[in-house]
Amino acid sequence: PATLEAGTISGYSVGEPWNQAAVFKGIGVPVITDYEIWKNNPEKVLGVSKAWADANPETHKRMVKALIRAGMWLDENDNANREEAVEILSRPEYVGADAKVIANSMTGTFEYEKGDKREVPDFNVFFRYNATYPYYSDAIWYLTQMRRWGQVGEAKPDSWYFDIAKQVYLPAVYRSAANELIAEGKAKAEDFPPAGEEGFRAPTSEFIDGLTYDGRKPNEYINQFKIGLKPDSVL
Repeated sequence: PATLEAGTISGYSVGEPWNQAAVFKGIGVPVITDYEIWKNNPEKVLGVSKAWADANPETHKRMVKALIRAGMWLDENDNANREEAVEILSRPEYVGADAKVIANSMTGTFEYEKGDKREVPDFNVFFRYNATYPYYSDAIWYLTQMRRWGQVGEAKPDSWYFDIAKQVYLPAVYRSAANELIAEGKAKAEDFPPAGEEGFRAPTSEFIDGLTYDGRKPNEYINQFKIGLKPDSVL
């Protein structure tokens, strides 16, 4: 926001609370939110190196357990704990932004410009809709965009997308953490995807362009776009 206010940049793409900070300061307005581009899209990650994960399996699992519990706490009882979360996040050792700014999106609303505040209860989702589960299809979507825009320079078969996703996303670790929470009475089995989940969300058309994405058919998905590289294109 300070750089925008100084006139050094004309706009930015950021996460909260920096959109709402611009609105509060009266120096900018959000053009669109990612929630409107792809409803319930995957965003932030807990990422570690393979070497660290292999060397610290118990710590890795416990980190995932903590992530799950935090997500559950943030979403439970219709976001009842969000005000407390806002107070924590506003502390200088964390985000350090004004609590009112953080609360504008964390507590179920979003302000597009001063006075235009709308109800968006799912603007921030931390656990519901299986938000924390590492679906292969989420990873594959990002890979399709990397191919579409040339970051993946060669055409790849569908199997390549699956193999890369499985190297990075680890549902087995998540499942182990979830099972421990269930055994400890801190979660219920129905809180998580059914046992045997293969790592793919159901096909969805909840995108700004209305196109249907099926993670099991990455090349077919890329072929739908009028702009960008096709699966058989060469850079």
